[in-house]
Amino acid sequence: MLSDARYNHYEISSYCKDNFKSKHNLTYWDNKPFFGFGLGSASFLGGFRFSRPKKMKVYAGYVQNLEDGVVGLSEDSFPDPKDMAMDAVMLSFRTAKGLDLKSFRKTFGTSLVHSLGKAYRPFVESGHVVCLDRHRRVITTDRFCALLSNEEEIEETVVFIRLSVPDGFLLSNELISLAFHVIAP
Repeated sequence: MLSDARYNHYEISSYCKDNFKSKHNLTYWDNKPFFGFGLGSASFLGGFRFSRPKKMKVYAGYVQNLEDGVVGLSEDSFPDPKDMAMDAVMLSFRTAKGLDLKSFRKTFGTSLVHSLGKAYRPFVESGHVVCLDRHRRVITTDRFCALLSNEEEIEETVVFIRLSVPDGFLLSNELISLAFHVIAP
């Protein structure tokens, strides 16, 4: 209905007219840094996600510690690469543009990208997952399946992977969960 009215389905739960995407939402879904202020707010800076206290008394103490320079990152605050990979997939799959495999491969390695490709094959075949080339043209299912056995060529050819609109989005939790099982079995 919204698509018929010329709204674009750019994010799993958002539609917009051309050039009216929510910059706030896309900052989050594109895994870019952001600040949150106030009780219970979250921030993402330098690869770290953190939240502020939700209760006023605790929050006041937190702010005082910040002003005093007491609050810092502990050793266990550093993000685990597997968690970072899962975040990248989950956040990217919430958008119609999907996951940039070139960037993902550069950060997390070729073997993980190939494992994801093999895991998603049934969903590419069913039309729930769409593979795109560098010009964002759809790669046919037959072509994708043939490329799975040629690691060098698939890297050059399949540059983006996304969920189909709307059917893939309807299975997003299952498809994201599948990626989590591949990343952290």
